[in-house]
Amino acid sequence: MTKKTKDELQVRYREIQDRMGELNVTAATAKRQLTEEELSEWHALSREAELVMMEIKGQMTSDELAKHREVVSKGEQLREYLRQTKEAGAKREILLFPAAGNTTANITASGAIQLSIHELIPTLHEGLGLPATLKIVTGVTGNELWPVSINDVEMEEVGEVEALNDQVLDFANISPVQNAVGLKVPVSNMAIDNAAFDLMGFVQAKFALALKKYLAKKIYSQANWAKNKGPFSGLTKAGTIAIGSNAYKSILKAVAKFSDKGFFEGDVVIIMDRETEAELKATPKIAGAAGGFVVENGLCAGYPYVVTHYLNTKLDGNGKLVPTEKKSIGIGYFEWFACQQHGQVRMVVDPVTLADKGVTRVILRTAWSMTDLSTRINGGEETSQGSGVYKTQAFALYEIEDSESSSEI
Repeated sequence: MTKKTKDELQVRYREIQDRMGELNVTAATAKRQLTEEELSEWHALSREAELVMMEIKGQMTSDELAKHREVVSKGEQLREYLRQTKEAGAKREILLFPAAGNTTANITASGAIQLSIHELIPTLHEGLGLPATLKIVTGVTGNELWPVSINDVEMEEVGEVEALNDQVLDFANISPVQNAVGLKVPVSNMAIDNAAFDLMGFVQAKFALALKKYLAKKIYSQANWAKNKGPFSGLTKAGTIAIGSNAYKSILKAVAKFSDKGFFEGDVVIIMDRETEAELKATPKIAGAAGGFVVENGLCAGYPYVVTHYLNTKLDGNGKLVPTEKKSIGIGYFEWFACQQHGQVRMVVDPVTLADKGVTRVILRTAWSMTDLSTRINGGEETSQGSGVYKTQAFALYEIEDSESSSEI
């Protein structure tokens, strides 16, 4: 039998961990214990995991072994903390961001896992990638305010002894609105007790995926969200773009329109879904000429772009995210969009609520705000007269037309 390489062993180890996690979540979601068949599979996977890990360690260098021991140590510490909390029979709250003067109720002091929101946002997953120009700020405290100059002054021509007219500079303020967000992850007590199960990776993965999906849905979707919402939420289409021989010119003209408002074209990001990307990869810039394609070398018409299916989604009558009738292309300057996490990120360990099911719940709570800072540029334009709600100026949404007969931008 051919000996497996370290990479092959690591792949198999991760497959085992994923399957064990699936069994735990399935039982916890159904609020039941593992069946006899599931329990037998779980124990078999646990034994195999130990053997695979032994083989992996045998092929590790001294540096790799040192790093592995550090990771294992953190996992054991988190498992021990959850076990102690579970055995105490009461809910406990810990802070994922250490608080000054708090020496007993934060992750660092407890010896458990150190979580940072920045580490939870990889940008390599389909539909979950974030624009490079979007800056996410964490740990924001206090009340924030962005003062905005909403008008300018003009030079006047007057007579030699004629008085100049007074011109008033007006200002407005933009402040973020915080909304509480959170999630609950059921963790099998068997997983807490079993050292072969990668508990730290399991909990981290659940938190990370939930956060990535939350940000992507809110930032990209056309859904008219009630609370935190992105720049395309409920946005009226600015026009149409034909996916055909004029696509290159249409996209360039759509981007150029922002120049009239004073935005620099070099900072723009284009948003589309993967089908649109594929179409534009096969669409020449200029018909009959060897000028390349609309999407090539990681750029769309020369501008950076992000691929996400969330752009073409909306809310149905039941509040569920569903596809829109027609596809769109989004264009925006994401440095004008403030995405912030506020205050502490708290993790509550609840061993009581589902104790009869052999499950400990790990609950995450914090607050996020999403603020479009472009709404009051040059005074801004209200969505309707006297509404006090202003339209975005740094973002636009264009409906895609498959035919060449669509109206030009």
